[in-house]
Amino acid sequence: MFFYCLYRVLHVIPVAFGVVVAVALLIHFVPGDPVDTLLGEFATPQERIQLRERLGLQQPVGMQVVTYVKQVARGDLGSSLIYNRPVAEMIVERLLPTVELALLAVLVALLLGVPMGIFSALQQGRWLDGFSSVFSLIGVAMPTFWLGPMLVLLFSVWLGWLPVSERGGWTSYVLPACTMGIALSAILNRMTRSSMLEHLKENYVRTARAKGCSESVVIGKHVLRNAALPLVTVAGLQFGVLLTGAVITERVFDWPGVGSLMLEGLNNRDYPIVQGCVLLFSASYLLVNLLTDLLYAFVDPRIQLQTRSARHG
Repeated sequence: MFFYCLYRVLHVIPVAFGVVVAVALLIHFVPGDPVDTLLGEFATPQERIQLRERLGLQQPVGMQVVTYVKQVARGDLGSSLIYNRPVAEMIVERLLPTVELALLAVLVALLLGVPMGIFSALQQGRWLDGFSSVFSLIGVAMPTFWLGPMLVLLFSVWLGWLPVSERGGWTSYVLPACTMGIALSAILNRMTRSSMLEHLKENYVRTARAKGCSESVVIGKHVLRNAALPLVTVAGLQFGVLLTGAVITERVFDWPGVGSLMLEGLNNRDYPIVQGCVLLFSASYLLVNLLTDLLYAFVDPRIQLQTRSARHG
C-alpha cells in the first residue's frame, strides 16, 4: 500500500507543476488591462507606465510565469490589485462556504442517487425503473443556472418556505445544495443501476443464494459492495467538478464563496485573485483524484497487485 501511495503522489507532482504554469499563462489571454481598472481612463501615460512597472506587468510573459511559479512554490499567491490584500488570505476567508456547499451537494446526491439506483436495478422494467430513468434524464439535462432560479421561484417566491439567497441559517443551504446535487444524483443513479445489474448476473450471486443467504444479505453484503467500486471513482471525480461548478451556483444564490470571489476578480481584472482561485480549484481537483485513487486501491486490492506487477515487470 505504501508503494502504491508513493507511486500516485509522484505522478501528481509534474501535473501540479503543469497546472501552475498553465494558470500563469492563461490569465494573460483574459481581455482587459488591470491598469485601466485601477487608474481609470483619465490616467496619464506616465502613471500607467509607473503602475505597470510596480506590478511587474512590463516584464515579458515568460519572466512573469517564472516569477509566479517561484511565488507559488513559496506559498505566496500574490496580493490583490484592487483590495491590496494577500490573495491567500482572501481565499481562506471564502473557502469554508464553498467546501460546505460542495459536501452538502455530495450528500444530497448520495441520498437521492444511490438508493434510487439500487431500487431501479431490483425493479428492472417496472414503473420505478421508468421513473428513475426519467429523473436521471431530466437531472442531467437541467443546467444549474436554470435550475437554481426555478427552485428559488418555487420554494422562495411562491411558497415562501426557504430564503432567496445569502448564507445564513441551515435553511439557506437547502436550495444551493439541491441545485448542485441533483445533477450529480442523476449520474450516480444511472451508475448504481448499471453496476448493480452487471453484478446481479455474476456467479457469486447465484452461489450465495444457493447457500441459503437471504436476499438482503446477497444485495447488501455481496452485490452492493462490489457495485460500489465505480461509484467511488465517480463520486470522487464529481466532487472536484462540484467545486468548480460552484461558481455559477454561488453567483445565483449570492453565496460568499471562492466562486464569487473569482467572478469579482474577473470583473475587476484582478489577475492575482483569478489566478489564486483557478489554482485552488485545480489543486482541489488533483487532490480529490489522488484521494479517490488511494481509496479505490484500499477498497479493491487488485489495483495494488497490478501496480506491483507493472513495477516488477
